[in-house]
Amino acid sequence: MDKKILEHYLETGMYTNAGPYQDLYKSLPDDLYELREIVNKQHIHKMSLYRSFLSKNDNKINLKYKWQNYRCLDDVLLTAPAMTAELIRLNGSKNPFLENSQDPNKKLIITCRYVSVLYASILKAKGIPCRCRSGFAPYIYDDRVVDHWIVQYYDKNFNKWVNVDSQANIKSKKFNVCNFPKHAFIWAADAWLLMRKNKLENKETYLNGTKHFGDATFAWSLLMDFHALFHDEINYVTLPVFLWECQDDLSKLKKTTLKELDRLAKLMQNVDENFDELKNIWETNKKFRSVASSLNNSYLHLELDKKDFD
Repeated sequence: MDKKILEHYLETGMYTNAGPYQDLYKSLPDDLYELREIVNKQHIHKMSLYRSFLSKNDNKINLKYKWQNYRCLDDVLLTAPAMTAELIRLNGSKNPFLENSQDPNKKLIITCRYVSVLYASILKAKGIPCRCRSGFAPYIYDDRVVDHWIVQYYDKNFNKWVNVDSQANIKSKKFNVCNFPKHAFIWAADAWLLMRKNKLENKETYLNGTKHFGDATFAWSLLMDFHALFHDEINYVTLPVFLWECQDDLSKLKKTTLKELDRLAKLMQNVDENFDELKNIWETNKKFRSVASSLNNSYLHLELDKKDFD
């Protein structure tokens, strides 16, 4: 593996920088399987909590959780230090990771992107090259394929990237969530290219969150994955500016823009081999780099490059 690539994935961005918790993260267990379990136990997925409120058959969480305080924290705790600070507040402890409280009121209500960012931040603090990846998980539900985030860390002993699902609790599947094969995950670049060739089976079952947004579902995942490769793990409501204009209808984009996305996806099918080209796109392509969210897109129609649209 190229040394510069490993050095790149030791670096952090504003989401994975450990900040004041560098020493805390370093003090956590070095066994990466154990560490994955520790991180995973710090949260409740918002859908698990929501279902427990609605279902008469699943009251394990509902009976213990103060539902009046229910709020998914995805829009608040964007960074690893923010998540850690909230865990410290909830638990009244300087090291809540090692306590692993069973009280759901002392856990974070977050989703996969956030658990992945926290896990990656801890690994980086320990000197382990890693990267968050956005794609699709066919193994969580039987009837749908949901957008999902995982972590890849570099195992120097075997000279390879190891795929870890730092969030999903999967016991019935035939692979280890701490080291699962590449084909178990649907990579964003692969999904995009199959969609573009009309070869993606059951396309309508691919969901962004809980909804299918047509072909835009695959564009969003592709560009979130691209940003994550360069330490910018944008969340679900943050998109490159040019995608806000088309939202769920990619037919509004010009063919030249779609071809740019095709080329990006082809390069991302082998990140390490094409790292220099991907880095050049990251550093020079304003279209892919400039992002906006629901909080700051009010005047985007005045700023968009209309050459991208028909």
